[in-house]
Amino acid sequence: MKYYLKSFYRYHIRGQWHYLKAKKSLSSEQKPIVIYSMGKVGSLSLYHSIRSHSNSPIFHIHSLNQRRIDWEYKTCRAKGWWPDSKNTGALIYNKKIQPNQPTSIITTIREPIERNVSAFFEVFRYYNNMDASNYDNDVSLLQEQFLQLVPHDYPLNWLDDELKMMLEIDVFATNFDTQKKYKEYQRGNFELLLMRVDLPDAKKEKRLKEFLNIPNLKLERHNIGAQKDYAHLYHTFKTSLRLPKNYVEQMLDSKYCRHFYSQEERHSLFKKWTN
Repeated sequence: MKYYLKSFYRYHIRGQWHYLKAKKSLSSEQKPIVIYSMGKVGSLSLYHSIRSHSNSPIFHIHSLNQRRIDWEYKTCRAKGWWPDSKNTGALIYNKKIQPNQPTSIITTIREPIERNVSAFFEVFRYYNNMDASNYDNDVSLLQEQFLQLVPHDYPLNWLDDELKMMLEIDVFATNFDTQKKYKEYQRGNFELLLMRVDLPDAKKEKRLKEFLNIPNLKLERHNIGAQKDYAHLYHTFKTSLRLPKNYVEQMLDSKYCRHFYSQEERHSLFKKWTN
């Protein structure tokens, strides 16, 4: 009951307030900043950092697609949860994207296996009906859950399902410099900065300052799995994780990984996850 009430306030009541506030700001002529990424790729840290140093309307979303948002809402309610404020995504699409209004968009990406492990713990309650900090069963059971229940293709398809479909920006159409680890794209009035999450913070900060014209911006860290109350379980799970070779090969040989990670990096990741 305590978790339900906390969820109801945090995601439903406060979420509705954020939605009304977003509706008002999106009706203005101000150019919004949209942190638009898949989950668990450091996007929340960017959101809080930019919000602390800018007066522009700023939003943090994982989808612009109304159908995906509706599906997420139904999934949350089926579990007895209240959905969060992701519903601003469709509002942004209708107010700014569809009419091609000037918009600054920032997307971060992450090595997909690491991202999936992090996402598994972020929604631990979804799979176990308890917080990860209260879990005291065999960690090997979690490995079975991870392999069988997590939607592993989500990070591989997100860029096509969201950026390409909703913004008509195909990031796979041009080469990506795996040493620079970032690239800017433009379509109409949309400016997009895409960065790998492992780009060093100093370089991330520099790119953001130039892209958004915020000279005093400083990066802050938020929502870091290794710092949460389930940090010990998270560490134990990662260090004991034994992944099937075919799974690792499938993930690292995907269009996503081949585009954004060099052959040497993929080889190193293969050794990391199959060691």
